[in-house]
Amino acid sequence: MKKTIVLLLLLNIAYAITLTPLTETLDSKKKKYLIFKVKNPTAEPVAVDVSVLRVLSTDNNREKREPTDKISYYPSQFVLSPKDTKNIRIRYMGSKLPDIEEVYRVIAKELDIDVSDKKEDDSISEVRAKIKMRFTYEGLLLVHNPTSKPELKITSFKELPNRELSISITNNGTASIVPMARNYNFLVTIRGKEYLLQPEDLKGAEFRRALPRQTNTYYLKHIVNLPNGKIDSIRLERIKK
Repeated sequence: MKKTIVLLLLLNIAYAITLTPLTETLDSKKKKYLIFKVKNPTAEPVAVDVSVLRVLSTDNNREKREPTDKISYYPSQFVLSPKDTKNIRIRYMGSKLPDIEEVYRVIAKELDIDVSDKKEDDSISEVRAKIKMRFTYEGLLLVHNPTSKPELKITSFKELPNRELSISITNNGTASIVPMARNYNFLVTIRGKEYLLQPEDLKGAEFRRALPRQTNTYYLKHIVNLPNGKIDSIRLERIKK
């Protein structure tokens, strides 16, 4: 029985609904709408609810969200047949694109409704009922004008025990970005010499998207490549692509 439960649980995890793309950008009013796709790769129908929320803050790796009337989307609820895909049309309702980027979460959630017409053995149904899992997928919609861009700066930092660091990053720009190693070099000065933090130093930092005109605090808990000594300064350098 235990093996059966574990197997069914793994199957549920492996074959949940998916949402694509995970990130989409609207930077031209020539686009009438954007398309997000919800796919059901399972052999059973699933009920889905779609919603869009405005992201207000991401400080301390927690998103603060609120409902919005600036985004329209259709459909908002539907039953997705096995192996089927549904297009979600999303339209920005503002008369013009914002100078300062607006960030939205596009959320596709499986509803706790059994829409399957299959009849099963009572014992198997009982096991499925106990471990039935519902999944939520979240995409990101970025809305800004074509000239918007991020401008990150480390405004403060604090050395913590066990060679850990907390750093506060302010985005003085008009677009958001994730301040991770593929986007920025982290340069640390110790005793007048500058050192580049390596990807392993930033491992586990949980960098969230830095929204425009906001400050986020991040924690670096895996620094292994810096020499001993008091840190004089830390700065960011945008990687050119």
